[in-house]
Amino acid sequence: MFTSTGTTAAETAITQQFNWFFFGGNLPEWFLLFALVALLMHGVWFSTSPFLNYPSMVTNTLHHSLFILTITLWLVSARFESFPSFLLFRSNLIYDDFSMKVSFLLVLATIICLIMSITYLAKEKINLFEYVIFTLLSCLGGCWLVASYDFFTMYLTIELLSLPLYGLASIKSRSLLSTEAGLKYFILGAFSSGVFLFGVSLIYLATGSLSFSEIGQLFAGVNVDLFSVTEGSAHSLSYIAAFLMGMLLVIIGLLFKLTAVPFHMWAPDVYEGAPTPVTAYFSTVPKLAVFAVTVRIFYVTFFDISLEWQKAITLCAIGSMILGTLGAMVQKLDLKRLLAYSAIGNAGYMLLGISAGNLEGLQGLLLFAVIYLVMSINAFATILTLRSSISTAEGLSQSTFHWEQDHSNARALFYQNNNEVVAPLQPQTSANALQLEQRSLDQEAWLQGAYIPRQLALGSQNSLGNLKGILQFRTISKTNPLLAITIAFMFFSMAGVPPLAGFLGKMYLFFAAVNGGLYLAVFVAIITNVIGSFYYIRCIKLAYFDGSKEWTSLESPSASLSIVLGASILFLSFFFLYPSTAILWISNAAAVL
Repeated sequence: MFTSTGTTAAETAITQQFNWFFFGGNLPEWFLLFALVALLMHGVWFSTSPFLNYPSMVTNTLHHSLFILTITLWLVSARFESFPSFLLFRSNLIYDDFSMKVSFLLVLATIICLIMSITYLAKEKINLFEYVIFTLLSCLGGCWLVASYDFFTMYLTIELLSLPLYGLASIKSRSLLSTEAGLKYFILGAFSSGVFLFGVSLIYLATGSLSFSEIGQLFAGVNVDLFSVTEGSAHSLSYIAAFLMGMLLVIIGLLFKLTAVPFHMWAPDVYEGAPTPVTAYFSTVPKLAVFAVTVRIFYVTFFDISLEWQKAITLCAIGSMILGTLGAMVQKLDLKRLLAYSAIGNAGYMLLGISAGNLEGLQGLLLFAVIYLVMSINAFATILTLRSSISTAEGLSQSTFHWEQDHSNARALFYQNNNEVVAPLQPQTSANALQLEQRSLDQEAWLQGAYIPRQLALGSQNSLGNLKGILQFRTISKTNPLLAITIAFMFFSMAGVPPLAGFLGKMYLFFAAVNGGLYLAVFVAIITNVIGSFYYIRCIKLAYFDGSKEWTSLESPSASLSIVLGASILFLSFFFLYPSTAILWISNAAAVL
């Protein structure tokens, strides 16, 4: 039966359904985009107003952004029940159970990172409302990235995700380390994007398509071995070579974003130099989004040629686990650098789930990714609470003392003469003026030998006494017992101690890798996990069993940080009691791939 316009009722229903999917299914992202533009105009209008005396809009925009993200989170969660899987924009975007649930996690993690930023921005006097705009832009790029279904859309969304991060890394303009972090991240990020784009161009040359599903169907059941292809066949030698080279370059570009060996070199410096809430954001939202789209590429586009990339991914996983573990073991001063190398090692664990090439590997990867997200948020929230109540001049010596030279005699001399170095004693009489001057010169020479340049840089950038050193865990169980318990549970979970959530996440990954035949990789993973427990438990030992008499006075954590720490510790501690809900939620998302 035809309608008055000459179209069938079925076609009209399909058109109406498509319009509903277009406006309703993509509503969370469009709402976030328009709200972000409105928030940007709001901040520019008021911050440049001479009638209002050029007010700082960072707190105002931060509260507005939390409201916007809360509505976005509700829209994303409502999309689960309201819409089935559907494609948009000529199959450039796909909204299925996998992309919807990962988008939910991205928005939730962004909200938590902004909550962690409230106190930090005020105390560090970062009065740039662009901090909030960059964060929302990156979150929007991540939501569109996980829904990408072709390489063109994927490249654009990766850039939308990455470009704001360069500004976030260097937003603390008074800090040389922050500026250095932003510059390094920008140069290496631009390089990885160029490598990725060149690989996409080679794939398009070989296949004539950029769609994930079309390329996957093109090579379904086809032997792409260079040595078994004869010239003139349907898949000639030159096209197969171009495709394999393009696939290799795409993998390299993604491994840069995932901080996996051998493309990890930017992570320690960027993690250390960027503001702590920004580092927390780096380790959660962008990494989760890139892992999600990487999983879709390998399980949809390159799945039928897994023999060509499985060995390479396995080698990168093994290298990441080994180098991340060894790099973290030598970090005896800065906690953020330790967490950077820990992130490299955990990226290796997650790559095991990809290289396993089975459904169990994908489920284990997603489960561990969620648990790692919670552990990272808790770790950086802990760093934000390690804020000394003493001034920088008084705390500079303690926060930058060198571990390797912390023997008993040197430490006693250091703390005995600490006040005299910071504020040298004035000569009481002319008779002892020469003696005091020589004493001051001797102390200055001793200090120059006791410090290393990077420690001095860390202390000089520390304008408000924010303690980042691992040594600041000493005797924290006496000064802040609840924070010490949080530190113990968090590091035990990172070490994979049962029955905490970190143990369950690694257990599922290792079983999936064994089912995939990756016996050597699992053996290396177990060994590195045992070795890595050393530097995690060392922090707990400092908190509870260190006999140092020099106690550090810490500020009380803010209410927002206390909520984040409490909620994350509850998740890590009691996840083993009822994990079936989370596992079923993740299994349904993994099954659609």
